[in-house]
Amino acid sequence: MPELPEVETIRLGLEEHIVGKKIVSVEVRLKKIISGDIAKITGAKFKKIRRFGKALSLDLDNNYSIAIHVKMTGQLIWVSDESKVSRVSKVLVGELPNKFTHVIFKLKNQNLKGKTENSFLFYNDIRQFGWIKILSTSDVEKLPFVSELGPEPSVGDRVRDRVRDRETLTLKKFQQILKNKSTKIKVLLMDQKRIGGVGNIYANDALFLAGIDPRRQAKSLSTNETRRLYQSIEEVLKQGLKYGGSSEFTYVNALGETGEYQKHFLVYGFYKKPCSRCGGKVLTIKLGGRGTFFCPHCQN
Repeated sequence: MPELPEVETIRLGLEEHIVGKKIVSVEVRLKKIISGDIAKITGAKFKKIRRFGKALSLDLDNNYSIAIHVKMTGQLIWVSDESKVSRVSKVLVGELPNKFTHVIFKLKNQNLKGKTENSFLFYNDIRQFGWIKILSTSDVEKLPFVSELGPEPSVGDRVRDRVRDRETLTLKKFQQILKNKSTKIKVLLMDQKRIGGVGNIYANDALFLAGIDPRRQAKSLSTNETRRLYQSIEEVLKQGLKYGGSSEFTYVNALGETGEYQKHFLVYGFYKKPCSRCGGKVLTIKLGGRGTFFCPHCQN
């Protein structure tokens, strides 16, 4: 599932390419994906793009929003009719629209020369787990996924639009989250109600970078280990954002391009591969139902 770096990369791309554009029409090819009144957004312009953990809010100038969670295989891809060269990945996307395209937003705007430009925002989803909700902008933060979201790690100036103080994960808050918790540390890191935005990939790599065994109980970490893990979480998320996210499976950015973080994994996905630090054998187990990769020599 796309995590904070992937969804933030999508947000930045949408912010650059669709803000100011008007929604001309919405074609719904799979009704279960979208809920709400399409008439409420038709004719409105995109004003702002916000992110809440792994979810997005596309805010319009008429006080309505389009909340989107891409879940496991969702893709949001913007394509302009005037584009001379398509950047869309032929491997992970293919032609647009395709059989996995479930919603198409037709957009238009006037360029600096006064010429009308048409473009499209495609929502694709192979597994159909994602969702799109049309609602009042004031109701976005009332959505259960948003209202129950835990504080979010800070990954630099590129991540903006904090709307609640508790969204920022400070070291003090991180210490409080881990205190007296018998939950396995890796499982806790992926719990969105405790910490927003961190998923399987970055939890694996952060624990490796911090030298902490993912099977340990959260409360067992020392003060120094907690600080080290906190810093490691921020570091791997920054790297993920730097490389445009991980395209291990179906993730692409807002232009349909693949990310590069999968070329820089620290331990995630190292099935039957040697540890990048000591050369020893990386173990693969299940924690919280997810594949977990760690080096028993480097992580303790």
